[in-house]
Amino acid sequence: MRSRRQFLCLAAGALALAGPARAAPAVDRQLTRRLELWAKAAAGTQVLVARYALTRQSTLLQAPLKTAGTLLVRAPDTLVLRDDDRAGATTRLARGRLEIRPNDPALPALAEAPSPTVTWLFEHVLALFSVPDGAGEPTAALYADARLTVPRGPGHLLAITPRRDHPARREIRDLVVHLDPHTGDVDQLELLEAGGDKVVLTFSQRRRDAPEDEVAALLQPT
Repeated sequence: MRSRRQFLCLAAGALALAGPARAAPAVDRQLTRRLELWAKAAAGTQVLVARYALTRQSTLLQAPLKTAGTLLVRAPDTLVLRDDDRAGATTRLARGRLEIRPNDPALPALAEAPSPTVTWLFEHVLALFSVPDGAGEPTAALYADARLTVPRGPGHLLAITPRRDHPARREIRDLVVHLDPHTGDVDQLELLEAGGDKVVLTFSQRRRDAPEDEVAALLQPT
């Protein structure tokens, strides 16, 4: 369940020459380009179905924990992660409600109000995949209680960091988004936890035209 709730130096002389006033616009332009790329895919998306592969890395595990399943995002307020494996679970999030139902019916289900950390994560993951028509400024939900930056590293990355005074900051260090350089689709999410653990979700087979009966089936309990 925790995996549901829950990325380095320039020479001093170069920094002095650049100066804060000159460096800031370059960073802002890079961030703007990332957000424009992302908005190409997210804007207007009402329903998204995709496959995911999840890996959890932890010092408490002898080997990474891996699972795969199906993601459903439905605007404006529903996110479902359904593991394939019988040992996995179906996690369903809506605003104000978290349900985790093991795929093994012999195991008890959980239904509760989500914590501030889970709510923060839910709102930002939902916003990454879906910006419904008429939602206004597409980046507003990404900036809510968060700071956006472009981290160093290969690929088209975007880091979403909980605001310092938000409770989620105690558990989440960064949510790093890997974007497809051509379409702007979210290819991968890396959840970097404050304790050093990492959860990686890699997405494939995205469909925005899934039939209603498939969507309804994913919304039903297993």
